[in-house]
Amino acid sequence: MGKMKIVIKILSFVYRKPKETAIIILALLLAVTLLKLKHTQEKSYIMQAKTQELPKDTKQVVTIYKNKVIIKWREGPTKIEYRERYLPPEGKVEIITKENEPNKPPEVKVKDWGFTANLGGGVVYSGKFEPMLDLKWFYWKRYGLTLGVTRQGVGLGVSRHLDDVFLLRNSEICVLYFNKLFIGLRLNF
Repeated sequence: MGKMKIVIKILSFVYRKPKETAIIILALLLAVTLLKLKHTQEKSYIMQAKTQELPKDTKQVVTIYKNKVIIKWREGPTKIEYRERYLPPEGKVEIITKENEPNKPPEVKVKDWGFTANLGGGVVYSGKFEPMLDLKWFYWKRYGLTLGVTRQGVGLGVSRHLDDVFLLRNSEICVLYFNKLFIGLRLNF
C-alpha cells in the first residue's frame, strides 16, 4: 500500500510539472555520463601505463595512479612483465635502490596494511538511520577495523573501501556491532 502511494505521488508530480521533471532527468543523465567518462578516462590511463613499452636502457618503471601501483620490468631482451597492486589511501610506496648492485632494478615495497588513525563519519542503519562518527585504527588492503559512535553507543566494526565498485574514492561500507548489528556508509575526513 505504501509503495503505491509513492508511485502515485511521483506520477502526479510528472503530470503537474513536466518541465521540472525533464530538467531532473536531464541532470541525472548528465551526472551519469560525466561519471562514466571519468571512469573510462581512469581505465585508459591505467591501460596506457600497462601497455607502454620500456625504453631499451630501462630495467623497471613504477607508475602510481590514484589507488594503483603498476610495476613493469624487463625479463630478458624482449619480454616485459607487469604487476598491478592496490594502494589503500592509508598506504604508501617505498622504492629502495641498491647501491652495491647497479644492474638490478630497485625494490618496490607497497605498504598496504598497518595501524592508522583515520577519522570518518557517515550513516548506519538498523531499523532506523543513525548518524555515526568513527575512527579507523587498522587497515589491510581495502578492509579496515573501526571504532564507531552513534546515539545508541560505542561499538567495533569492519569497513571496506568501495573505490573498485563505487566512483567515490573516499567511501566505505561498514558493519558495526553495538547492542545490535548496524550496516552503513562511512566517509573518511
